[in-house]
This record gives sequence, structure tokens and C-alpha cells, in this order.
Amino acid sequence: MKWMMTLTTLSLVGIGITGNSIYSEVQLFNKTTASVEVTPNMYRSLIWHMDVYNDGEFISVAKSYFEDGKIDAREYAKLLHLAKETSGPVIYQMQSEEQLWHARITFKKYLENREEFKFMALR
Repeated sequence: MKWMMTLTTLSLVGIGITGNSIYSEVQLFNKTTASVEVTPNMYRSLIWHMDVYNDGEFISVAKSYFEDGKIDAREYAKLLHLAKETSGPVIYQMQSEEQLWHARITFKKYLENREEFKFMALR
């Protein structure tokens, strides 16, 4: 009986330690991979990719990621993976003189103009 109580207690302690460890790792992961916005060159690369491949799934996912007004590093990585699966690689466009806010506005205007053009094409 004592052995059973000892094993049960050790099991509960082990479960508690494991749960605490997992919780700590999740907290650390959330803190270290905070949403860092992508660079202007990455926004330009996304625009180029949308123009070249015109992949509907990629465009809709990019629009959903941009709903908060920016694309972060995690979302960009997911877009890179999606691009490789559905259409082709995203080619990194190097444009050193651009500023982030300008690239973000350009990306927003691009998505809006794309919708307007699609609406006009349906008529």
C-alpha cells in the first residue's frame, strides 16, 4: 500500500513538473518570437510574387495576414512556405532606399487596386 502511495505521489509530482516545463517553454517561445514586422524589401517581394504568379490562394492569405496593417515575420514565413507549395518561390527584391511605412502603404494600395481591377474585369 505504501508503494502505491509513493508511486502515485511521484507520478503526480512528475506530471506537475512536466506541465510547468511545457508552460515555461510556451511562454518563452511567445516572448522571443514577438511579432516583428517584415522589411520593405519583403513587402516588395510579395508584390512581385503576386504580379508574376497571380495565385488566388496566396493573395487571399496575404490579404488576411495584412488585415492588422502589417505582416510579421511568422506570417511572412508561412507565405514563403505557401508560395513554394502553390506557385513558385518568392524572390527577394533588394531596394535599399525605401522606408518601411512607404512599403506598407504601397502594399496596401496594391491590394486595394487589385480588388478594383478584379471588380472591373467582372463587369
